[in-house]
Amino acid sequence: MWTYLGKITPLMLLLIWFFTCKHWWYHAILVPVTMYSYQIISTVYDDVYAVVDPMDTNQLIYLAPFFILILIILYTVRTQIFDRIYGIDLSELNETDVTVFSNGMSTKDERELEYFRQQEFAMPNEPAEDYYRKL
Repeated sequence: MWTYLGKITPLMLLLIWFFTCKHWWYHAILVPVTMYSYQIISTVYDDVYAVVDPMDTNQLIYLAPFFILILIILYTVRTQIFDRIYGIDLSELNETDVTVFSNGMSTKDERELEYFRQQEFAMPNEPAEDYYRKL
């Protein structure tokens, strides 16, 4: 009973955390949930069948494909979230002519800069004395 409670208690707490977590990385909680579930199943199997060779010794080998799947899901979710947060749009790369060997700006940026230079945003120049007097 001690072994079962030592594995069921953290499993239940992790499941509660998984279902109530609001962060983007909540799928990472599935890794320890899977390990505890596998340990409970192997403990029941050992008790029922009284096997001499315990199943629990190579559990990471059996669970590695599941862990890799979870990591792939986490990475794709992370990249999608951070792309939306920082406004990264990879479709703009086709519009620019930036290469590793280019020294200056892209042609799109050069066109925008030339447009702003032609606009002549005339600002009234205040004399320096008026500026310091206002301070």
